[in-house]
Amino acid sequence: MVADWITILDVRGGQKNELYKIYIGDAICDDNSHYFIDRDPTLFHYILNYMRDGRVILPDDGHTAARLRVEAQALNLDELAEGLLPFMSKSTGFIEIKFQ
Repeated sequence: MVADWITILDVRGGQKNELYKIYIGDAICDDNSHYFIDRDPTLFHYILNYMRDGRVILPDDGHTAARLRVEAQALNLDELAEGLLPFMSKSTGFIEIKFQ
């Protein structure tokens, strides 16, 4: 999936998001000038839709919103992360265990 630079620059959250760091050269690329974003590829299209359109359409399954919130937090997309909170069900069908 390729994101347009305009999409990255126009995203809500502005210059503090992780994708903007690629644009300003504050990220490492490979020999072919490709950037590796170590995030869940099954959810990344939701991130791009948010960046392009300012909206996200998710399945109403409880756990997709929770998983997407983790991705949004990792990319410093605070508006998206906060916007997902009301849609996270209390019973998501999984348990998260954090290790330090």
